[in-house]
Amino acid sequence: MGNAKSTDEKPKKSVRRKSATTPSTRSSSSSSRPSISSQGNRKPLLSINQRQIIKGCMDNSKDDLGERIFRRALERRDDFKQFIDKLTKKQRYENSSYLKQFLLGVVDNLTDIDEINRLAEDFGCNHVQFRVNGFKPDFFACTADAVTTECTFLDQAAHPTSETAAAWSLLTSHVFSAVRDGYYAELRRQRKSSNAFRARVSVDVVSTGTDDGTSLSSATRRSNSPQEEIAENYEHHQSTSTHHHHHSSSANDSCVESSGNFLAPPTVY
Repeated sequence: MGNAKSTDEKPKKSVRRKSATTPSTRSSSSSSRPSISSQGNRKPLLSINQRQIIKGCMDNSKDDLGERIFRRALERRDDFKQFIDKLTKKQRYENSSYLKQFLLGVVDNLTDIDEINRLAEDFGCNHVQFRVNGFKPDFFACTADAVTTECTFLDQAAHPTSETAAAWSLLTSHVFSAVRDGYYAELRRQRKSSNAFRARVSVDVVSTGTDDGTSLSSATRRSNSPQEEIAENYEHHQSTSTHHHHHSSSANDSCVESSGNFLAPPTVY
């Protein structure tokens, strides 16, 4: 009987452990992230207790989480407030909603660092378009601080404040470091493609200028036209000299001969 009880208790404990880990992330952690779960050369980003704290906070969050985070960030930096003021009402709503969905995606993949990095890089890449509105990559730091502060309050004193804040600070420091990486990677990609486009356009302009034939032939005609005109004038004077009287003919000949000696093309023998 004692053996039967011991055998019955073991599967109950294992079932409880599995249910304690998040059902939505347990399958992903077992399949896509075996190296981190096995604790090889790398340690997990968060401990089990820290993951539970963060998930509990997000369970307590409401639809306006992104807006609350933005309001805290506005209080920290005036230039961030200026950036937000330049956005349209629709853009503000989209950015706050995107921030909340981004955080939910991160929390759903706390045991998968590769997926967290991918989500973070995409989040940073998306913000390059707002440079025209005055966005700065330094805003990611104040956003990370605002996330830590706001989400710590979501714990509702279920854990010591220092413990909750430490868990969120560890998560946001890693996440927003990857966010900055994604931002700068996209910025470099756009600049590289822009430079390549400019080089391609300059090559096209040069090729059309030389291969078109119009500018080249016109330049050739422009350089040869004075000599051609002088030669034509010389021939014209010789052909018309016999039709004029002797005095005007000799004057024209002397004039043409004097100009022909300096400007007419040399005779090739």
